[in-house]
Amino acid sequence: MTDTIRLEVTATPAALPVVRMVLGGVAARVDLSLDEIGDLYVAVEELLCAAADAGEDPRHELVIEIGDDGVTVNAGPFRSPGLKARLTGDEHAGEFDLQTVMRGVVESVEVCAAPDDCYCVVFVKRRGGA
Repeated sequence: MTDTIRLEVTATPAALPVVRMVLGGVAARVDLSLDEIGDLYVAVEELLCAAADAGEDPRHELVIEIGDDGVTVNAGPFRSPGLKARLTGDEHAGEFDLQTVMRGVVESVEVCAAPDDCYCVVFVKRRGGA
């Protein structure tokens, strides 16, 4: 069974505690460990902070799907080519950057096309993930 939560957030430091609270409740429903919950926090916070640094509109939607074995987050929409390059590895190859961080804390990260020349970022955190 999959449940979905839609959360509209602003990528500001004041919004991050609310995002953490929602993610913590979601993660508890699928029995993620404390380390896995921390990984989920890092992925969302790093993405939102990188979006803010890239000059993105500060308002984003997080669509959080709760599955039997983990959580899928679809975040966006984004427009910044620089942010996209940081997520796909087209910039700063080999450096410790956003792509490295994301791939280190979640099982998969995809940049997907969205309407109006935008894109979204979809990532998955599974219970007991690699």
